[in-house]
This record gives sequence, C-alpha cells and structure tokens, in this order.
Amino acid sequence: MKLVTAIIQPHRLEEVKKELYAAQVNLITVSEVLGH
Repeated sequence: MKLVTAIIQPHRLEEVKKELYAAQVNLITVSEVLGH
C-alpha cells in the first residue's frame, strides 16, 4: 500500500478521479481547502 498526497485544482477533480479509477485506485479522500 502506498500513500499519495496531491494538491489539484477543483475543476480537475473529475478527470483525476477517472484516471485513478482506470489505474485501479478505488478509494480516495478529498478535502476542500480555502485560503493561502
């Protein structure tokens, strides 16, 4: 098992989820973060 932490732009989330599913990654955790 490996842990991957990524910061992606919100409008790219669906594309990233689709690609992760294609790579057989079935479980992800998504957190929305605001600020800088």
